[in-house]
Amino acid sequence: MSTQKKSLSELSSDLEKRYLVSEPKEIPGEDTISLLDRITLEMPVALAFHRVLEECDETPLVDLGAMEGMGRVFVKDEGQRMGMKAFKVLGGTYALHRLEIRGELHEGDTVTTFTDGNHGAGLAYAAREAGYKAVIFVPKVMVKSRRERIEAQGAEVIEVDGDYDTTVAEVMRVAKENGWVLVGDTSWEGYEQVPRDITTAYSTIFSEALRQMKEEHGLEPTHVILQVGVGSFAAGGMAYCLYEQVPPPRFICVEPTDADCIYENVRVGGDGTLACQGKTESVSAGLNCGIPAYKTAWPILRDYCSAYVALGDGWPISAVRELYKHGVIAGESGCCGYAVLMAAREDNKLREDLKLTDQSVVLVVNTEAATDPDLFNEIIGQEVVVSNGS
Repeated sequence: MSTQKKSLSELSSDLEKRYLVSEPKEIPGEDTISLLDRITLEMPVALAFHRVLEECDETPLVDLGAMEGMGRVFVKDEGQRMGMKAFKVLGGTYALHRLEIRGELHEGDTVTTFTDGNHGAGLAYAAREAGYKAVIFVPKVMVKSRRERIEAQGAEVIEVDGDYDTTVAEVMRVAKENGWVLVGDTSWEGYEQVPRDITTAYSTIFSEALRQMKEEHGLEPTHVILQVGVGSFAAGGMAYCLYEQVPPPRFICVEPTDADCIYENVRVGGDGTLACQGKTESVSAGLNCGIPAYKTAWPILRDYCSAYVALGDGWPISAVRELYKHGVIAGESGCCGYAVLMAAREDNKLREDLKLTDQSVVLVVNTEAATDPDLFNEIIGQEVVVSNGS
């Protein structure tokens, strides 16, 4: 992976930023309406499941106070979710539950997926707890610590010589040959139910966050900034906020400049199937996805986002450092929502275009803790995280 060949100084110097602004559609597409209806119907089921799931306690909402020109900022810290250092375990556990309910998963079955790290670890945890074998396919370039985190949950890990999207194609082939149950978080024609379950599961994060903001601070967000890989996390969060809050907040999605598949589809008026123009080799490994989940996320992002932001590697590196000073341990994907605020703090036009003011109330989500301890420690400049433990 080329990011590993670059020095931290070189990565930090990449302060590219580009963005597109939009207005949510007054009349969303029929595909959006249908998708939102299905997700909204299932959200209470997912929340009820997570409430009784062992170890699934609420994660903290961290009040960072006022940020100059940006208003008040809150961070929902999913790096503390269930001891797994990332939010993805919510999707893995719920997806297996729904497969069992539908009679599509049985004792002795093997579950499989593709991952840049966090989804695979979450599914491996879910499979271990439910008594299934898990085989997780990963890009060969994945750092050792992320692979070890998956293996620590008892899963078999198979490396694929290629990027994330190459890994997706390989696991589809092998799962079909072996009769394994595919539990993927991205979608395509003919594969929608499981990724929609996973998208729905992520609404739990925002159910907690909005309740915490209201009960603890008497506030609702005016802006919600959401990381985008394939888009499932963002779509789940937007679906919940659209359902719960009237009027809804402004949604801003962020992705790496080197893996800007949502940005690129919006820029050219694509249908959600176009690949990004980059190499998917950004420092934000969890967001290095080349094609959106065009059946289960893209329609919502297309119709309801107010802005699409792509950032170079220097921004998340700086955001990791700044969040650490606030007491939040964030990985280089987890911090990207906050990185947007850092970019806007230094760019008046971006701040104005995002409609951020001193009166804004901003919600960002730290989607992962330090899942690459070596890189995190190098960024911070001291040995803060010494293992894959918490």
